[in-house]
Amino acid sequence: MNHKLRAPEFSEAHKLADLGRDTFLETFGHQYTAADNEEFIERVHSLAAIERELQDPTLKFQVIDSGSEFLGYVKVGPVYVPIETKQSTDRELRQMYVRKRCIGTGLGALMMEWAMLEFKRQQATAVYVSVFSENERAIGFYENYGFRKVSEYGFRVGNQIDREWIMQLQ
Repeated sequence: MNHKLRAPEFSEAHKLADLGRDTFLETFGHQYTAADNEEFIERVHSLAAIERELQDPTLKFQVIDSGSEFLGYVKVGPVYVPIETKQSTDRELRQMYVRKRCIGTGLGALMMEWAMLEFKRQQATAVYVSVFSENERAIGFYENYGFRKVSEYGFRVGNQIDREWIMQLQ
């Protein structure tokens, strides 16, 4: 496998939007109504949403590029989850997705390695991640890197509210 971890270009926003939509639907789409999926994708994974984020200097992205498609991406930035942060240098692993067929191939570890280095580069004083409370595989993945649950909140997908864990790097 010849995969390259790199920052996406603004001109590739459509590929990032497609990847976000595809990975969300293949992982979680069955849990929501079509209308709820559509609302969430428009708000979070639409081309306009991704273009806004790519222009935000506080957000850093990396994609895994196979040469023909994006297989995964990771995004880090300031803390967005509803938790009281102590310092302006606290950071969050905002999103990390990989295509379902690539789960368990080491791509998540590659992206997490980059994220940890980026947090160190940014001199993050605390690091958080938000994860669906029923996503045991993701919870275990984050726990393997030293994250522990510190809080939870209601995460909205359309009209549905899910229990989301906030985990902090210990």
